[in-house]
Amino acid sequence: MPISVLLVDDEPLYAALLAQRLESRDFAVTVAADGDEALRAAASSPPDLVLLDVNLPGLSGVEVLAELKKTGFAGEALMLTGQAGVETAVAGMKLGAADYLSKSLDFEELVEALTRAYGRKLRRAESVRLIEVERLAALGRVAEGAAHEINNPVTVMTTMAGWIEDLCDDLPESAHETTAEIRQSARQIAAQGIRIKAVMLNLLKCGGRFDPRPAVLSPHAAAAAVLADRAERSREQGIACVNAVPSQLAVHFPPGAFELICSVLVDNALDAMEDRCGRLEIAAQVADGAFVLTVADDGPGIAASVAPRIFEPFFSTRDSNARSGLGLAAARGVARGLGGDIAYELRPGGGSLFTARFPGF
Repeated sequence: MPISVLLVDDEPLYAALLAQRLESRDFAVTVAADGDEALRAAASSPPDLVLLDVNLPGLSGVEVLAELKKTGFAGEALMLTGQAGVETAVAGMKLGAADYLSKSLDFEELVEALTRAYGRKLRRAESVRLIEVERLAALGRVAEGAAHEINNPVTVMTTMAGWIEDLCDDLPESAHETTAEIRQSARQIAAQGIRIKAVMLNLLKCGGRFDPRPAVLSPHAAAAAVLADRAERSREQGIACVNAVPSQLAVHFPPGAFELICSVLVDNALDAMEDRCGRLEIAAQVADGAFVLTVADDGPGIAASVAPRIFEPFFSTRDSNARSGLGLAAARGVARGLGGDIAYELRPGGGSLFTARFPGF
């Protein structure tokens, strides 16, 4: 894929000519004439690089860079000016600008500067990914130890709860009220034990504990299996589930990872539409060198105030007593362990769209 560049400059002729020359070198260029337009363009389609004029009408280049950083811009910014200014250069560098360039710079040198900046972006992204993978691996090791120490006593607890319920059969009829209370308590103990085991399993998934060996996978068949497991629930909720994955699509991918990620995203969609009828759709394709899985729903969507937190472990927008809040964290952990990621966006017509993208296909 070409390197995407957002060129922000209020001189139309200069911007048009520079964009044309960069496109001849296989850069994908978007032009913005001022800071507000640049921020809208970056929010709509985050670029790899921003080539930012310092002197802009309205927001200055430094102010635009500051706003980009607030939104979590992950690319590199290069400041561009027709007149050198040490103070402005220092301000830009403090905000993380990769370079400070003169408009009179030779075009070949500009291309080299952009290429260097893109290399820094890739190295930083790889460092972040490696840190994330190591963090998840550490979490997996802790979870394995905790699962061993917790699952055994929980198994004893649930077994004894079942035994207690069986003993209730031997209590006299005269104690039926007490017997009913004992039965209810035993069932609650067993249910909470099952919940604890489910939380521990999700913790293991957060740490990337699944069979990583790739195999020839039919995403259509795998998605159909996930939907079949939830057919009864979707019928009860009145939700139409659509498998829009092409039946002829085949990828070399770990089946366990696909099942885990797809299951989490489908369950998340069903949870979102728990109180309403709606439509859930699974789709997949190989595009631009990446395997892409999407799950869309007609639910209420996720409030902008909490959307940045939905992938945090133990965070849930639903009833915390019924859900561990580990599903999306586990799915993203598995995706990142494979070099991919999962993103969320609010659909224009309402509802949610989750996109899992895996490069290298």
